[in-house]
Amino acid sequence: MNERQRLEQVIQSEGLTAKQFAQEVGIQAGTISNILNGRNNPSLDVLQRVLNRFRTISSDWLVLGVGSMYRANGAQPETTLFDVKPLEPEPLLNISQSDQPGEQKKQEPPIATPVESKKVDKILIFYTDGTFEER
Repeated sequence: MNERQRLEQVIQSEGLTAKQFAQEVGIQAGTISNILNGRNNPSLDVLQRVLNRFRTISSDWLVLGVGSMYRANGAQPETTLFDVKPLEPEPLLNISQSDQPGEQKKQEPPIATPVESKKVDKILIFYTDGTFEER
């Protein structure tokens, strides 16, 4: 079963039309139509939107086709494939400058200093319909 077929299964299981599904997920009806008709594959953005809206759908199943469609007991995990929490940085240790053996002192992180000033030369804006604009 491919991603398109899995999206079709989600739509059927939720009892929605393609248009209702697109509205629920927050994408254009034409986008879901192109996916369901096999013209386009679902983008990562579309899959993320589906998983954010339907939190009981298994990300492993939707993206990889592994496991069951719904999470066990409909549970919503703390994190999913797309909800990764950033790691907290560990304090820097300076072992070589300790006063006593076995003792470690915290070292202050270096302060970033600008090397040179930079100016923006141009900006590209990409739109969801595939067009872009240069400024």
